[in-house]
Amino acid sequence: MLIQNLADLPLPTQPTRSWSAPASEAPETSDDPSIIRFRHYCALPRARQLLALGQPLEIGSRAFDLLIVLLESRGTLVTKKEIVKRVWPSTLVEDSNLRVQMTALRKVLGKDGDIIKTVPGRGYMFAAETVQEPLASLSSEPSVREPPTVAVIDDDRNVREALHSLLRSEGLRVELFGSIPEFLDNIRSALPDCVVLDVWLPGQSGLDFHEDLVRAKLRLPVVFISGHADVPMSVRAMKSGAVEFLTKPIRRRDLLRAVRQAIALSSTAPF
Repeated sequence: MLIQNLADLPLPTQPTRSWSAPASEAPETSDDPSIIRFRHYCALPRARQLLALGQPLEIGSRAFDLLIVLLESRGTLVTKKEIVKRVWPSTLVEDSNLRVQMTALRKVLGKDGDIIKTVPGRGYMFAAETVQEPLASLSSEPSVREPPTVAVIDDDRNVREALHSLLRSEGLRVELFGSIPEFLDNIRSALPDCVVLDVWLPGQSGLDFHEDLVRAKLRLPVVFISGHADVPMSVRAMKSGAVEFLTKPIRRRDLLRAVRQAIALSSTAPF
């Protein structure tokens, strides 16, 4: 029966994933119709929007103003006095308020927050490369690739939620499933880019499911996780073509490295 279910899964073709803002949300034009790109971000000063992999991020007004000041001064020191003058032109601001807003900005950027360098006693510097382009280049792009999708299959709710938080913080789309039947019943039109799969699951084990995938010739990169593992088990998983076999508790960097490798095998989506 499981093989029949697998036969109903979509073939692992390269998905066409795109995100674009509705017409009503299109950025306004201005005398300076430009966008500023850095890493996988796109800042739209006029629309006061920050996008990551094409998706809007929640960012406070002051934190966005700070970002624009730093972007426009990339590679050069911006003193605290200059920042206050440009962000709070008519307000008396304490140094602690500036630090709070800078912390908020770094939090929005997540793991990329370190591109904002603090020069003690002087100010701040933006340390990443930036590219300024006409706003028209954003609307002329046929699509902005959506983030890769990672499916997590684990019967432990706490593990699922922890992995969801970690992977989402890396800009990934995450889908959670408590069992293999739940995953099969909710499969989308396109397979995920990676599956983080627990070995011990109710009913069919993760190892057996993975071998069924291989026999069905479904190319689905799998990263195994397990709280109780032995050498024969990990050897079996790797011989079947698993990307990695990790034991709990899992180190953040090991999981992210394995997920990156899996995504690289399934698509060319940036991560």
